[in-house]
Amino acid sequence: MVPGAPEPTASTPYPRTVLLPQWRVEEVLRERLGELGVMVEYGSELFGLKQEGDRVQASLRTASGSESDSFSYAIGCDGASSTVRRLLEIGFLGQTDETVRMLTADVELSGLDRDFWHWWPSADGRLLALCPLAATDTFQLQVGVAADTAGELPLKEIQALVEERSGRADIRIRRVVWQSVWRFNVRMVDRYRAERVFLAGDSAHVHSPAGGLGMNTGIQDAYNLGWKIAHVLHGAPEALLDTYEQERLPIAADVLNLSSELIAGRVKGVVPGEGQGSDTLQLKVHYPVSELNGSLRGEHVFVQAGDRAPDSLLCGPDGAAVRLFDLFRGTHTSALAFGPRSSKVADALARRFPYCLKSFTLCPAASPTTVPSTSHFTDGEGHARQDYSIDGDTLLVIRPDGYVGLRATEPSEAEALRYLRRFLPEEHAAR
Repeated sequence: MVPGAPEPTASTPYPRTVLLPQWRVEEVLRERLGELGVMVEYGSELFGLKQEGDRVQASLRTASGSESDSFSYAIGCDGASSTVRRLLEIGFLGQTDETVRMLTADVELSGLDRDFWHWWPSADGRLLALCPLAATDTFQLQVGVAADTAGELPLKEIQALVEERSGRADIRIRRVVWQSVWRFNVRMVDRYRAERVFLAGDSAHVHSPAGGLGMNTGIQDAYNLGWKIAHVLHGAPEALLDTYEQERLPIAADVLNLSSELIAGRVKGVVPGEGQGSDTLQLKVHYPVSELNGSLRGEHVFVQAGDRAPDSLLCGPDGAAVRLFDLFRGTHTSALAFGPRSSKVADALARRFPYCLKSFTLCPAASPTTVPSTSHFTDGEGHARQDYSIDGDTLLVIRPDGYVGLRATEPSEAEALRYLRRFLPEEHAAR
């Protein structure tokens, strides 16, 4: 538990941080890739990139020798020391402060309750944090160390740091599973793209581990770019790819600023987690300036084009409870209708794009006339209408990454189609 952490609501069912060890995250990703027929090729090194026309030539060094292959696009997700970024000669702007070092480690220990995060802040920067990692027997340890610390610390030295910073001798470190020393390195690229090659994750931005923002920001990069490349490969306008940098570069800048503020607070003795807000949880990440926004943004509307689509608890046609997030989950675009006119338009859009768009109508109450099909759901308590600021017959188009693309009142089918042609592949349109 974290002091001041928000409680779940109908629109935000997961408002709290969950700590997972990196090996578990990688395991989940590998398993999902395997389900899609993709295998991770370890022991491979990129040493050359060449772009010609509509192809990217990649030169690889493997255990069996060197090889070369061509691709429609390439994405550099190869970390802070990115080879892709270096080959593209993209600048990595920022600063490194060698006077600030922090040890992060996954440890097995005794003497602490696993139901809580444990912090020992101090005004002189001698921070200690021990937080349980979900679904494991380990804790994540973060502790400030001397500026000249390099390489791994012996268990005996880590134990001494824990005793010194906590003032407790009953916390016993039994085993160090993994450890790494972090230095203050805050940098980001000045562009996310060089023709048909893109950067994502740590290859595009690095910052302090404070707030746990790194992995989530990288995943957001990947999802934002992934669905757009997939659509372009199936016939969507190539200009769609320009929106990746337009949307994600400002987010990276915000994350660098926030993480720097958080690490400064930790060094000064501020307890992280108190009043943990949506900035750290990234629940308010949005794209106010994007070519994909299909409506004007106005202060009187809570959820606008470019905002994250909130969740809501509904009643399905069979009477079972269902969440909006369950309906949005997947690689499809969603047309969300509030009202009879919007419902007709949403259903027409689903017929027009049967392979990549699903329509859902939200009705205020269940009746034989308002719940006529499997795409109609009951918003009996009005949570969805309230959370989406619905006042009238309204259509919302939700992008595959869960962001509102279009918000239209009393929409026409022609208007909605004009918007969808910005990014939906015509190859997936019904003939």
